[in-house]
Amino acid sequence: MSVRIFIVSDFTGETAEHVAKAATSQFSSKASELVRFRYVNDQDRLMEVLRRAQDEDALIIATLVDHQLRNLLAKEASRRNIDFIDILGPILGTLEKRIGSPPRETPGLMRRMDEEYFRRVKAIEFAIKCDDGKSPELLREADIVLIGVSRSGKTPLAMYLAHKGLMVANMPLVPESPVPMELFEVPNNKIIGLMIDPAKLARIRRERLRVLGLDPGVSMYARQERIEEELRYAKQIMEVLKAEIFDVTNKAVEETAQEIMDYLNI
Repeated sequence: MSVRIFIVSDFTGETAEHVAKAATSQFSSKASELVRFRYVNDQDRLMEVLRRAQDEDALIIATLVDHQLRNLLAKEASRRNIDFIDILGPILGTLEKRIGSPPRETPGLMRRMDEEYFRRVKAIEFAIKCDDGKSPELLREADIVLIGVSRSGKTPLAMYLAHKGLMVANMPLVPESPVPMELFEVPNNKIIGLMIDPAKLARIRRERLRVLGLDPGVSMYARQERIEEELRYAKQIMEVLKAEIFDVTNKAVEETAQEIMDYLNI
């Protein structure tokens, strides 16, 4: 015996469909047939679905956030002897009692949350693609461009901001490497310069060399004079670009990120 199942929703119906498929997967694949009714958000449309369900002896599985439509569906389904499963109603009712306030009854809020998720994914992909000076042709698409010397925290800061949904590129400043022309095309209010205390940076670089199995004592990378030269060069570039400069010395990534977002009114 096969049963027709009407999926009824005031939005896309994906939630009800997933629940229905989870249940029907416990039976033969030929035991049920799903028919979808999306964007059922007024009484006329709902009554049309009810008439069809009655004529076709269908089971209704519904996710309706509007309590008036949900109550009408329950009442009419009972009157017409239509089997009806309300997925959201009991949950919303219980949450309303526990939270002490009514639900917003706005269809599609979960989808909007999904869109926010995908926006963050896109931002993270952008940060990876534009990490450490890569893909300078994409700088014009960035919300923020971080510039600074090596080990000033550009990459972790870029990734943290990307998780907030911001498109962030980062560009190293090295005296021997010319700044790409694309950086000069970025509006200066999007360019953030990161500065750090020379002694602190020296300690960070020495530790980095040790992790890599290298001797900090023989590398120019961690020498004080080299670091001071790089920082002077970086500050000159930041001033030319009219970048907003943030001192990241002894600051957590989250702290610097919040300062930048406050500056940009994000």
